[in-house]
Amino acid sequence: MTKVVYLNDSGIAYEEAESYFKSAAEWAKIQCQSFIGYHVQDVSDVSLTNDFVASYSFKDPKDAVWFELKYR
Repeated sequence: MTKVVYLNDSGIAYEEAESYFKSAAEWAKIQCQSFIGYHVQDVSDVSLTNDFVASYSFKDPKDAVWFELKYR
């Protein structure tokens, strides 16, 4: 069963969002054996509060929880 964790760019400057999401993925690659990958979606056309939302996928729910504790 795949567990997905979502992060958004709240409180992050537009120019820094891509770097933030990439560094979170790099952390997950090193710290979470079950990390599958991530995807960043531009939601600026449909959201009044966010420009980007990123989804991070994990095979093991424990790794997903660990990631959430670090980044939420």
